[in-house]
Amino acid sequence: MNDDGILRLHCNENPYGPPDGVVEAAAAELGERCSEYPDSGSPRLRARLAAYYGVTEDMVEVGNGADELVLLTALTFLRPGDGVLVTDSTFPGYAAAAALARAEVRKVPLTGHRVAVDALTAQLAQDGVRLAFVCNPNNPTGTVLEAAEVEQIIDRAEAAGVIPVFDEAYMEYASPAYEHAVGAVRAGRRLIVLRTFSKIWGLAALRSGYALGPGDLIARIAATHRTLPFSANRVAQQAAAAALDRPEHVELNRARNAEARELLYAGLESAGVGFVRSQTNFVLVEAPGGGAELAGRLAGNHRIATRDLGIFGLPGHLRVSVGTPEQMERFCRALEAEVPRPPAHRMPGSGLGSPRGAEAFPTLEPQEPAAMFNGYVGAHVVLALTELGVWDLLAEGPRSLDDLLSRTGADEPRLSALLRVGALLGHLRLDADNVELTGPGRELVRHAGYFTWGVGGYGELMSRLSGLAEGSVAFGREVGRDGKRIAVGSGLVGRTMMLPVEAEVAGAIDYTSVADLGCGDASRLIRLCGTDTARRGLGIEVNASAAETARRRIDEKGLSDRLGVVLADVLDHVDQRTFPGIDLVTSFLMMHDLFELTGDPAGVMRMLRDVFPDAKHFMIADTVAQDWSAHSGPVPVFSAAFELVHTFMDTPVLGLDTYEKAFAEAGLRVERREPFGAPSTWLWLLSTDR
Repeated sequence: MNDDGILRLHCNENPYGPPDGVVEAAAAELGERCSEYPDSGSPRLRARLAAYYGVTEDMVEVGNGADELVLLTALTFLRPGDGVLVTDSTFPGYAAAAALARAEVRKVPLTGHRVAVDALTAQLAQDGVRLAFVCNPNNPTGTVLEAAEVEQIIDRAEAAGVIPVFDEAYMEYASPAYEHAVGAVRAGRRLIVLRTFSKIWGLAALRSGYALGPGDLIARIAATHRTLPFSANRVAQQAAAAALDRPEHVELNRARNAEARELLYAGLESAGVGFVRSQTNFVLVEAPGGGAELAGRLAGNHRIATRDLGIFGLPGHLRVSVGTPEQMERFCRALEAEVPRPPAHRMPGSGLGSPRGAEAFPTLEPQEPAAMFNGYVGAHVVLALTELGVWDLLAEGPRSLDDLLSRTGADEPRLSALLRVGALLGHLRLDADNVELTGPGRELVRHAGYFTWGVGGYGELMSRLSGLAEGSVAFGREVGRDGKRIAVGSGLVGRTMMLPVEAEVAGAIDYTSVADLGCGDASRLIRLCGTDTARRGLGIEVNASAAETARRRIDEKGLSDRLGVVLADVLDHVDQRTFPGIDLVTSFLMMHDLFELTGDPAGVMRMLRDVFPDAKHFMIADTVAQDWSAHSGPVPVFSAAFELVHTFMDTPVLGLDTYEKAFAEAGLRVERREPFGAPSTWLWLLSTDR
């Protein structure tokens, strides 16, 4: 807490401060030897750290915080053009240090907010890779690697001649069972471990960090460090050495942190806000309405500073430091004031999520075990070839294998294996040098977005259905989804299956102004208005990042004189405003969320009529529950997956009758109802008869 009353929950500081006696030791050093330069080699502190960890002094280097050692490590071991591996959505200092060394940063996506160890180790053997930075526990997700995963990274790195650098700034907050990397250093393995006195030791103001590793590697870092003499100041060295006299401080603060963290979890659950369980003194929190917006409201209205994670590549999330129990209670009160409570009454779902006995489910055509298993394998192959861009290339015509390798940058044996599975499943035709789509393959490419949406976006949820069913894990905490892949997959489906229907229905009505609810990046608004200079449009978007992207795209298209974007929550009656003069209101694939959140579908539609008093038409698209009792033949693509994931996310999918009853009760007449690309997905054109 600052003197200005701001609660600092954005820098992961220890609210309890350093161990007893440390401030006094630092003050004495400052008072007695302030005029003397420190010893650049930090011999006393290095000796104390060596004894503390059971290593020799030549295996320790001290720096001005762990940040300096990240930079020194990069400058020591990287040359221009070398490769350095880092994960997505992690501490940005690794990429910044690599950039100063003029190295090439190669990023490995996280999986379910965790370091993807298999993906990381697969890249260690790539040409030119020299270093791999692994934040463990990971900042900002708070997840930690198991000992076997750390060992896997070390093994593969040693085999590839790569130096893995484990940044363990937050390790003391985790259970000692996770401290495998330091043991590997003691055992003589080829790795570097970075730690700091800024976190659990409570010495952030003095900037003291250290590196542990083999003597020859540490000696090279020390040689680079000698170009920055005296960077570890005298007071910091003395304070850190004094802190090591109080080893009980670590366990005490670990326990305090765990207690306060549970209070934070309880407050987040009460507010209906998703989060990821952490092994650190911070928690990754989903931010309804956008990370920057929620952080701004917490700061402006409650004087609480949190970290918006857009800079980490996690828009829509905050990182919240764990403070004292009293500070956590203050934060949770503020959060509840800024985040609407989840509805007390949730609408019952239809389809797979319907209550017991409400619907009948027939036994449809059986899938043979081989078809189910090979379909699982094939689905992942479809996703991989989509993300490599192979399907787009083959859609243009046959390609040589060499051309595909050149265009994708993929490894030849691995790309060949993916293509061969595609051939075995009947979607590709291969000869020694060429690859082309079969007829079924061309049809498969039209559906590729479903695989990105489901296999990529919801892959983690699907793999943990048993834990979700029994309650040992929860969606939004231990189990997440890949929002980027969901959006990309939905976009692919939209382009291949939905756009022709949208264009045909919109082209059949007259309108001069459009309001698009949940406008995303403004693509739909631009399609509906951009080519007709007499039309104007307004996008309404609750996510600040999406709204900013929409504004930027509109500017790039030169349409800002006719198209605009409002950052607002539709359920807040768009900030109690009305928008006269709008002819057409559109909402695509979001109405089920509005219906479920309010529990009053007809009320939502009446509210929209009030907000847009001059609207003549509403164009609404959404996916509804299948009427499984009336279904025959094989299970269609998408429907079962859509209903299943929404059931496990506790978001019911509603039936067709719910929508059309709501429309009728709000005085809206259904002019058209068109199948909208995906199974059980409809586009309604509604008239107000004005």
